[in-house]
Amino acid sequence: MYPWQRVANSTGCEIRLAKEKNNFMHSDDIIALIDQHTAVVCISHVEYGNGQTFDLQLLAEAAQEHDALLVVDATQSAGAIPIDVQACPVDALISGAYKWLCGPFGAAFMYVAPHLQEKLEPGLVGFRSHKNMWDLDASRIDYPQAAKKFEFSTMAFGCAVGLTRAIDFLNEVGVENIFQYNRQLADILITGLRSRDAVITSPLDDEDRSSIVTAYFENIDSKEIIKGLKAAQVFVSSRAGAIRFSPHLYNTAEDMDSALAEIDNSIASL
Repeated sequence: MYPWQRVANSTGCEIRLAKEKNNFMHSDDIIALIDQHTAVVCISHVEYGNGQTFDLQLLAEAAQEHDALLVVDATQSAGAIPIDVQACPVDALISGAYKWLCGPFGAAFMYVAPHLQEKLEPGLVGFRSHKNMWDLDASRIDYPQAAKKFEFSTMAFGCAVGLTRAIDFLNEVGVENIFQYNRQLADILITGLRSRDAVITSPLDDEDRSSIVTAYFENIDSKEIIKGLKAAQVFVSSRAGAIRFSPHLYNTAEDMDSALAEIDNSIASL
């Protein structure tokens, strides 16, 4: 939201926010906000708080119907959920490296659809924005006809190499394989949490869920459980009064069982 607030401050444009209902965002509520005045629809592919996954195809079609662009933040999905920008007509997709891509801080990637690469003006411009960046002639701006024009300055090359290696590794394993494996880990957590009478607050339908699981226990402070888990070297997050679990390919079924056992220990010690 913060970048769009700056855009609104500069241009006077209106920002419309869809509101969640009972910790769930209905796509129809997002689509209802799109009309002939809409320029950009911006969405997180996976919502960081509870793991809800949005149907990018549905939102892309709704945006296109009104000649609006669909901009996607894939930081919570890239590396864990298959994404095909050739099949799904998103206009721009951005992801940081440090989450499910298993890359370093300081690196990210951006995809810009071919029809925008020439039309879109870079927000930041530097010597690397030029077609021939070593032709240091400050009297002109000659962009390359590709997304490369958005690489405006010296990058953190070490971080970029780290991200490249991480993506190579994930592609070798296969993102679809990772997606299915992570779902299996999440299922172990959900089953174990339900057997302990936890309230699951993340979506459970296949089309809406990711491998992120959020839950809380009635009449028990989630932060106290999180504190106990951290002491046992089980790392989770606090989100909206719930405990957020984010299992990934480096975890095992045994890790899920250990987390559940440590929850038992934490609750018993309260």
